[in-house]
Amino acid sequence: MPALNPMPESNKPLKINGSRICRGDMDASHVEVLGHLHVSGSLSTARLKLRGECSIGLSCHAQELSSFGSLRVTELRGVSITANGYLSVTGEAAAEEFKAEGCVRIDRLSCTSTIRIKLGSLCKIRHMTSEGDIIVSPSFKLLPIPLSPFRKLRCEIIEGADITLYRTQADLVCGQKVTLGPGCSIREIRYRETLTVHPRSQVGKIIQMNT
Repeated sequence: MPALNPMPESNKPLKINGSRICRGDMDASHVEVLGHLHVSGSLSTARLKLRGECSIGLSCHAQELSSFGSLRVTELRGVSITANGYLSVTGEAAAEEFKAEGCVRIDRLSCTSTIRIKLGSLCKIRHMTSEGDIIVSPSFKLLPIPLSPFRKLRCEIIEGADITLYRTQADLVCGQKVTLGPGCSIREIRYRETLTVHPRSQVGKIIQMNT
């Protein structure tokens, strides 16, 4: 059975080897997980480093998040978020910078700087917005031939300044500069400055907005 882990004293670092359960909220200066951590409430930390599995019932507030495993949470907020593996956010994920490679499932993703996603599996983000760049590209860690049909991004709305997409399916893409690589299917594009569409991508409607 996993050990019941009491909430650590505030501003104390926490390192977890094995499996721990926190019945309530957790507050620590640094959290490192080398195994499995379940927090039924919210997790607040300056830095969360994950090499294993972590599930959080409510929200996770981490200035710096580095995940190399599986993270499931209702709400995620931070300054710098890097996820390699599996990331599921049933509510909103907000950060200055967001980087992910692998499988991403998020309802709403918003960033003040840059969003970079490398497709290692089927990714789903209902609404994605950034004040800066949005870059969706293939992951070169996986063999392209047998896994390529499953490596794509599905969205309803994508909004950003400079947007570059690869193998993306979306209802609406809105940006100043929009570039579509191969394998995209976009219902409507609204752009202000430039638009580039790969011959192997499809666009239903194109609108150039007044600057």
